[in-house]
Amino acid sequence: MLRVEADAGLRHVLSARVQQAFLPKFENEGQDAAIADAVVAAAAAGRPSAVTIKHSGSLVTLSWDGGWAAKNSVANEYTAGGAALLRAHYDRRHPSDPPAAAAELNRLFAAMKERRLSLCFEMVTASHGHHGQLPAAEYLVATAAHTLDPATGAPSFLGWLPFLELCAELGLPANDTWILGGEQMAAAVRQSLDSLAMRGGPTSRAVQALSALVAEGEAQAASGGGVGGAGAGGSLSLQLPGAYPHEQWQGERLEGFVVAAGQQLGEEEIRRLKAVRDAMAAARLELPAVPERLRRPYQRALREALAAAAAAGEKTVTTPAGSGSGIVAGDPTPTVTSEAVRQRLLMAAACWMPQTAVSYGAVQPDERSRLTDLLLTQRVGGSDAEQPDDVSQPYIVLPGGGRLYSRRALARLGVQKLQALLLAEAGAPDCPPGRAQELREAAGEAAMADDPPPDTLQVRAMRALAGPGETSASLRYKKKMQLWTLPEPTAATATSGQPPTANGGVVGYSLMTFVIRNGLPALRQGAATYAAYVDGLARRSWKLPPAQAAQVQHFGRCWAAWVAARGGAGAVDSDRYLEAAEPFAAEFLRLRGSMPLSGRPEGAFQGLLILVDTPEPLTQALKRALAPALELNPSKLGDTPWSKGMVAGGALLWLPPGSEPPKQLRAYLKDGAAPYTWAIAAAPPRPDAGADGPDAKRRKGMAAAKVTTVTAALSPDKVRQITLPSDGTDAAVEAGAGAEAGAGADAAAAGAEGAASAALVSDLVAWLGRGSPLPPADPAVAAFFVTIPGVGKSAVAKGLTLPPRGEGGQPRPLTVKVLNSDNLKRTVKGFNPNRYWQEVASAADACQGGGHALVAVADKNLVPSPPGNVARALEPLRGTGISSLALIPVVAGPSTLSAPAPAHADLYGGVPDLPFPLELVALCMMRTLKRKNHEGNLDASLPTAASVVAMFAGFFKHKTLQELREALSGLFTRVALLPIMRGDGVAAAADGGAVVGGGGSVPADVLRHVAQGVREVDERAKPQLPKEWEDRARELLLRPDVVAALEALQLPLDTIRGSLASELDATLQATAAAAAAASGGGAAEPLLAAPSLSAAVADMDVSGGGSGAADDSSITAAAALTVDRVSYFSLSGLDEEALRAAARSVLPADVHGRLKRGSLHVTLWHRNDAAMAARPDLASALLGLVGSSLEAEVAAIDVSPEVVAAQVVLLSDEEAVTAKPYHHITLLVEKGHTAAEANALPSRLAAGEAGVERRPLPGGPLLLRGVITAVGAEEGGGGRKPPVV
Repeated sequence: MLRVEADAGLRHVLSARVQQAFLPKFENEGQDAAIADAVVAAAAAGRPSAVTIKHSGSLVTLSWDGGWAAKNSVANEYTAGGAALLRAHYDRRHPSDPPAAAAELNRLFAAMKERRLSLCFEMVTASHGHHGQLPAAEYLVATAAHTLDPATGAPSFLGWLPFLELCAELGLPANDTWILGGEQMAAAVRQSLDSLAMRGGPTSRAVQALSALVAEGEAQAASGGGVGGAGAGGSLSLQLPGAYPHEQWQGERLEGFVVAAGQQLGEEEIRRLKAVRDAMAAARLELPAVPERLRRPYQRALREALAAAAAAGEKTVTTPAGSGSGIVAGDPTPTVTSEAVRQRLLMAAACWMPQTAVSYGAVQPDERSRLTDLLLTQRVGGSDAEQPDDVSQPYIVLPGGGRLYSRRALARLGVQKLQALLLAEAGAPDCPPGRAQELREAAGEAAMADDPPPDTLQVRAMRALAGPGETSASLRYKKKMQLWTLPEPTAATATSGQPPTANGGVVGYSLMTFVIRNGLPALRQGAATYAAYVDGLARRSWKLPPAQAAQVQHFGRCWAAWVAARGGAGAVDSDRYLEAAEPFAAEFLRLRGSMPLSGRPEGAFQGLLILVDTPEPLTQALKRALAPALELNPSKLGDTPWSKGMVAGGALLWLPPGSEPPKQLRAYLKDGAAPYTWAIAAAPPRPDAGADGPDAKRRKGMAAAKVTTVTAALSPDKVRQITLPSDGTDAAVEAGAGAEAGAGADAAAAGAEGAASAALVSDLVAWLGRGSPLPPADPAVAAFFVTIPGVGKSAVAKGLTLPPRGEGGQPRPLTVKVLNSDNLKRTVKGFNPNRYWQEVASAADACQGGGHALVAVADKNLVPSPPGNVARALEPLRGTGISSLALIPVVAGPSTLSAPAPAHADLYGGVPDLPFPLELVALCMMRTLKRKNHEGNLDASLPTAASVVAMFAGFFKHKTLQELREALSGLFTRVALLPIMRGDGVAAAADGGAVVGGGGSVPADVLRHVAQGVREVDERAKPQLPKEWEDRARELLLRPDVVAALEALQLPLDTIRGSLASELDATLQATAAAAAAASGGGAAEPLLAAPSLSAAVADMDVSGGGSGAADDSSITAAAALTVDRVSYFSLSGLDEEALRAAARSVLPADVHGRLKRGSLHVTLWHRNDAAMAARPDLASALLGLVGSSLEAEVAAIDVSPEVVAAQVVLLSDEEAVTAKPYHHITLLVEKGHTAAEANALPSRLAAGEAGVERRPLPGGPLLLRGVITAVGAEEGGGGRKPPVV
């Protein structure tokens, strides 16, 4: 925010400086992964990761001499709220001593004035629009502070350590902060937050997870096993408690966390940080201890202002709190409804905090316009004589000499002058090489652009000219909590009447805010637009893998249908959306995602129905009879991944006659759809004589291929083949038995055909019945190898079978899935290695029924480092009912650790405790060095292969086998030891016979070298061990005698595989027994009474109730739409009344009544525009943005005798949105002319054509919000209305 001083006539700007500033916004989700990588790399270099909570509220600032501001405004209800809550904060610190609170507040303002400080806060209150959750109480959290750099006059933000010290010194409300040093801890933070994001939090679990990381880091540092990087701060783990515990003051729905790379810390900085921690802990404000009068002071003040306004005769409105709010029952959520109420609040704020009572007057529209022009065209401080005729300096020179650039001024330069400016800056002697390169690249883009400079060029030029950002703002990203956590399914919860959130359930912030609140404009445009919006959000913006994207799509369908049954999206106020969304979220959690949608009757078809070569009339009749909740597009099966959430509502896939078999259909059925799929295949009527040409043969071949693909995956009782008697019958299906078919003989024939068709549809519906409802979840086990590379996981898991123990001795239906992480990276498109454990949980989820059981084997080394790694791997299984089995490969019999031979007596000197003996490590190293063409490239070709195995062994340091088993027992359903070799120790057999064990057969020098590697390995170094050690290891371990000795200790592969099968079978039996006990001793049932879908598939139970959308006929239209079927893209859903009112203010009265009504929009791309049609890339990009919200400004009305249009500036950096040279809204087209003539208005204005003029809006730009939509091209010329998506 600028503080500008001008002369009385607004002819000259005398001075300008920055008064208040916010930290730059976060980058979008697409860049978070790269920033997260950089944060981890920075931790390796000694910059610890700093994690803070992102509270959900409004940003406000407070400056030492300018009072309060709220983003781009002053003197309003937001600034009054800041004053109320900062005053309340100090009152809470001294609840029984008001003078002490006032004194501390005065000390704050004295310090701000002395140091010229400005502060930034997150203001959490329900009175300024709903965010992610209605807070239990109101509060502020300080997020940043800045001074003005004396060298430049630009804002200089405090680093996080000085900022925390400032909070502790002045009693400011600091945020919860976790400091974690070292690369391993930074990686652990990232993995933990990724997992928490998929579960939507909740707050208490997220806070516990981060606190556990700090505790483990402190324990490792205390034991000498620090996990840090360079510098004293490398091993630092510290938790600094904030003033306001989120779970108490706001709630269990957490917006997310901010992760940043902190500053390097020496011993002195660590001492300071610990002192801050103690001060912050002493200043923590527990909500139960805060008096009721201080919990919601701003709401109380607002309520009083509303009452006073009502008493004065003003009309006011209060909004009842939603059932999900944290406000006490019956307490209304007041909202500002008039200027009089706002002024009362500002007067109250001046009393609460007189130090910030700055008088701001309202700026008149002409004053604002004039001042803006002055800033864009004049040099600050110059007189008329000093102003050049052609000002090409698009920046303000700050008092310290720094520059503040204006994007609008850059646009006024034009591309030629902008290019010259960029090149001049790049050529300056003091320009750093990196910045010079950015400037030259921006200049190159300017050379290729046309006037006016595109928005994307303006943004790039701004960034290049401004130089690198604040150190405090670099290398930070926001991790939002996305999906949901279902409540723990306990009998107590089911009978207590408690809300689902009382037992750990929560719907994540991102679903509530982006899918529900921000999706309201798209939902008001129709179900198809909303479906496209949700799909783009999940797959393009959030870049979720298919399984998680399917969850988001299901949630969106549930919300769309739920709100449609309660007045529709139009009845929901975006500012108070939680009043509708919280009851929905509670119901979604209570039903575990199984929401009855679209009014489908009890007993309706459930599952997937594939219609092969059925004619359109028959297909439409079956759709009407079955009312499926979802229709799949055969050409885009990959865009709607299979999910069990589709089963309950019914899904339909139509393969029309003459179409080719979908390429992805076979994989779709294999991926899990087949058990729930039914098929109806129509054989064509007997062909006429001679109808056997090439085209007919081709169609016949395609039909046969479709039938073969479907029937090969389904049991015969789920496939029905029908024969179509004639085209007349097909046509009669659509008319139905009671349609008006004509008169006389034709009517009789049509009536007979219609009756036959209706009978066919009725017969097919009866045959389908309830379809294939989801059975209870199958007993399932997920097995994890807790070990090091080279133990033979892949070889043992390959060909694994289990004993067929079914009822009555019958074989048990069993599926065994082995998930090799290296294979997944190579074969699965878009596979994210960070989500491997979610894939394991997905693979372990099944609902086939009939006694079926499932085993998923994680073919990946799970290690107890970084801290919390094992618990994070198991997090996706939480609440799914899937049992977990930890497999620890060990040696059988005496080993060099338990009973060493004389030559091995001194092997373990200086070696930390390990859960396995050195011969097992040596065997794994030898196997790794003999590998060729390993999937993960860990073989002889890797120069550090033996060092990598030593590194993995180092992850188990300081843990005996007993300690490891005990630690794992608290996390897994079962823990089992899996012998893979005989030990190389010496011990007599129990009967006094021959010696068992290897007897010291492995040469001692080999094991000593292995011991040296395990002892000295540095997991953070690259390489982990010196090259000399690696070379010597290869020489020793590949010696023929050593290979022979180690291979002689190996147990037979079949023996190991049999042991693994026995452990898996025992775990399955324990699972079934536990389920039987839980169900009262009856037949074995799954641990959960209702079906459980794992986090990576759907994470919800969907039995009992339909699933779909209110407008199922159109909800798949967006998925079906392709660029070649789009006529144009537009920004629609605008506030037309506000736009027409603004236009009337500058247009003559005789045209007011002729302004267009309805369908006002901004065209973004049109097929008939030759220049735009030549850019199909723009159309493809816009297709991905369909349903997204967008803001636009109308600054002026362009008038001509033929057409009138509103000039529009789109507030977006997306090239696809801003590429069109002239964005406008056509308001009036005179008779005999077309709307397309509006495109010529800019050139006519530039030419000075008589009667053509641009009339600025007197009140300044009008802000409009709309939704990007796609309008399909008309088909066939039959007058069908183009589908709007």
